[in-house]
Amino acid sequence: MCGRYTSRFSDKQNLPAGVAKVPHFKARFNIAPQQNAPIIRILDGKPGFAELRWGFRPSWLKDKNKVQINARAETLFTKPMFKHSAIHRRCLVLASGWYEWQQGEDGKQPYVFHLKADPLFAFAGIWTRWHTQGEEQADSDSYAIVTTGANPVAAPVHRRMPVVLTKEACETWLDETAQDVKDLSALLMPYSGDDLQTYPVSTYVNSPLHTGEECIKPL
Repeated sequence: MCGRYTSRFSDKQNLPAGVAKVPHFKARFNIAPQQNAPIIRILDGKPGFAELRWGFRPSWLKDKNKVQINARAETLFTKPMFKHSAIHRRCLVLASGWYEWQQGEDGKQPYVFHLKADPLFAFAGIWTRWHTQGEEQADSDSYAIVTTGANPVAAPVHRRMPVVLTKEACETWLDETAQDVKDLSALLMPYSGDDLQTYPVSTYVNSPLHTGEECIKPL
C-alpha cells in the first residue's frame, strides 16, 4: 500500500507536455490520508491542477470511515467502488517520493523511496465526487492512489508500491478517450526504471503532524 508520500515542485518534471506548466506549490514532506494534496485531472476537456482530499469516497458511500486511500491495479476495473472512476475519472497524483515501513525486531522502520534526480513525477490515481444534502450543499472531490506489486527495489521493504507513471503513460492515463481496459491495465505495472532509490529515515515521519524536510533526512 501507500500510506504517506511527499510532493515538492521541481523543474525536472516527468509529466506530459500538455500539463507541464504546473503551478508552484508548497513542498509537502509527509502527506497523510484525509489531507488535501495536488493532482492533475481532466475537467471540461482540459487538464487542470487541483487539490483534492486523499481518501476515495464515492457518492453512495455513507460511512466516511470506509474511504479508501489505495486502489489495487489488479481489481481496479472490476471492483464496484472503483471501476467507474477507472474508466471516466483518472488523475495524476503529483509526488516526489513515498514511505513504507518494514517490520523489524525493534519495531517498524520507515523508508523513503524516490527517483535519483528527485523529479516531480506522477502516481496513477482515480478521483470521485461525494456530496451532502442539508441546509448547505457541499461538493467534495477525493482521490485514491493506484498500487501494484513491488519491484525489486521496493520488495524487501513492502510487497506493494504505488504505480509510478512514465511521461508517456501519463498522457494515456489522462486521455479521456482511452477506455480500453486491457490497454489501461498495461500501464499499471511495477516501476521498471533503474533510478528508484530508497534509504531508512527516522520514526519522526510516523506522526502526520511532522511535515518538514526532516522527514526525508537519512537515518
